Amino acid sequence: MIKLVRIDYRLLHGQVVFAWSKALGITRTIVVNDEAATDDFKKMSLNLSKPSGMKLNIFTVDETIKKMPKIEQLSDNIMLIFGNTGETLKFCEAYSKIEEINYGGLPNKEGAEQYSNAIHLVPSEVEDSKKLKNLGIHLYMQQVPTSRKEDLNEKL
Repeated sequence: MIKLVRIDYRLLHGQVVFAWSKALGITRTIVVNDEAATDDFKKMSLNLSKPSGMKLNIFTVDETIKKMPKIEQLSDNIMLIFGNTGETLKFCEAYSKIEEINYGGLPNKEGAEQYSNAIHLVPSEVEDSKKLKNLGIHLYMQQVPTSRKEDLNEKL
């Protein structure tokens, strides 16, 4: 069962692994990122940062879409982590069962507008997010389970 869909440019890090995994009983994390899935060094680094006992998969967006029927059959509590809005949109346009997305971290960069402490969106990310919203997906910003949950849909 998919328990959390998150966008975080850091992909897998302590905040994600420990806080969200503990709060939601996550037993498997699937990193969906074309760059990480095709870079052996990044894959090795991500594997080193996962806690022992947690299953980790690192797939491209296309691989994940293809594997969703099998992923849906797993008994694990699953967290899908995307690194950016573009890949998240591509996935959600092909897989229509996502109901909400947690925006956990998108860094400040030139031309970006700040939406929360950890969410900064450039115009292309705003457009991706509006398309996700128009798919009927609830977008919210929340870094860790104990922090305040802020609605993103109403700010777009």
